[in-house]
Amino acid sequence: MTKSKISTILFGLDGVVVDTEREYDKFWNKIALENEIKIENFPAVIKGMTLNSVIELYFAISSAEEKLAIRKACFDMEQSIDYTKKVIPGVLEFIAYLKKEGYRVGLVTSSPASKVRVALSQLSLEDTFDTIITSDSIKKGKPDPMGYVLAKNNLGVLSSECAVFEDSFTGIKAATYAFMRVIGIATTLPADFLKDYTYAVISDFSDKEVVKAYLE
Repeated sequence: MTKSKISTILFGLDGVVVDTEREYDKFWNKIALENEIKIENFPAVIKGMTLNSVIELYFAISSAEEKLAIRKACFDMEQSIDYTKKVIPGVLEFIAYLKKEGYRVGLVTSSPASKVRVALSQLSLEDTFDTIITSDSIKKGKPDPMGYVLAKNNLGVLSSECAVFEDSFTGIKAATYAFMRVIGIATTLPADFLKDYTYAVISDFSDKEVVKAYLE
């Protein structure tokens, strides 16, 4: 059986296109403290999950008003970020290269459409992706593969044609469960950890030739 050629590149957003970890760590540490969540390194535990999943799992006994307050605070925080100052080195140039070479390019993120619109607008990427899957598009977030399966279905490609760039363990699991080639980005987790779960690991997109080699 011949190996499928990679024709489609799918990106996560946070930790892959933009490095917003510090903002989310600060936000979720504050929320955990205010709500007496006794989970060590709470931001790391929920990394890559949708806001709905986080609230369902960890704030189930909170009142409707408290849940709404968390949603509003998260929305305000995401809208206030200057994403132009958070770009992962080399990623914009790499995406431009993929488009020029005729690859299909998609975005699969646990973030809501409201945040994605702001980030892509700031980075002049509004018309770049051939499909965009946000938390608004799916019923189940990462580590469920639904987002990646929906992306490949939208683009009419096979899983074996897809390479995925992910930084979070939940995202890596989601892409793996979708039977795609996963390339880890060591922006959130150490490379030594990621290498056991991915096809390859990069620190960022600075060395385009190295990154291109993993798509062969």
